[in-house]
Amino acid sequence: MKLELTTEIISTLHNAVELLKGAARRLFMASVVVQMGRGGQWRAAQELGWNRDLIRKGLHELKIGMTCIDAFSSRGRKCWEERQPGLEQDIRAIVDAHCQTDPTFRTTRLYRRLTAKEVRRQLLEDKGYGPEQIPRERSMRDLLAKLGFHPRKVVKSKPLRKLKETDAIFAQVHQANVQADADPGTIRVSFDTKAVVAIDDLSRGEQSLDHDFAPDCKMTPFGLFRPDTSETWLYFTSGPVTADFMVDRLQDLWPTLKKTVILHIPW
Repeated sequence: MKLELTTEIISTLHNAVELLKGAARRLFMASVVVQMGRGGQWRAAQELGWNRDLIRKGLHELKIGMTCIDAFSSRGRKCWEERQPGLEQDIRAIVDAHCQTDPTFRTTRLYRRLTAKEVRRQLLEDKGYGPEQIPRERSMRDLLAKLGFHPRKVVKSKPLRKLKETDAIFAQVHQANVQADADPGTIRVSFDTKAVVAIDDLSRGEQSLDHDFAPDCKMTPFGLFRPDTSETWLYFTSGPVTADFMVDRLQDLWPTLKKTVILHIPW
């Protein structure tokens, strides 16, 4: 008995095909075509909109009892390393000279200092590749990451923690301090500024707000210290501690310091 395609049956077949994938879908289509009898492939293509190549493949699988492997991963364009066998070697030759390892030595990851745009430029100008023989800039970034070269901001210059002249500088400063302490007409004062302090009901051991909202103001402490008498003077400013601010504070303090200097000068 041949299968008659009514509206209800066509709707059911469409729903069934949408739910199946791969070999199961092909076998279902083949079994339906077999039930249609002679000319079933043509009717399935015309009335159901099925692909005749899939139907033939399904009939073949149904006949021999074996499932064909689709191998979807083998389809499509090949990667750049396969299309250009020497491309990977040329990229490594360019990037290896501008790479650095992880400063913590916790990983073997390499960090490149060249951008993908620069690597592409050197391939075009120095290695003789054509524009269509190498990836575009975005694909080049992916290829560099695939090869193990990861981008990272590199410090162009890092200040030395200690110069070779450091000891000589401090020796000279110590000598100048000794001379100043021995001279009764000289006052040695040390001054420094500290981090900005937010002024408000914030977390400082007292009753405070439950959230750190915007403070009322911010003050920068500035202090002067006199080593021979252990006297300390503190100042606060809502602006930056500039050189003019420091000089103004020294001028304010000078009348007090001047009196102590005069007392130690022999008449």
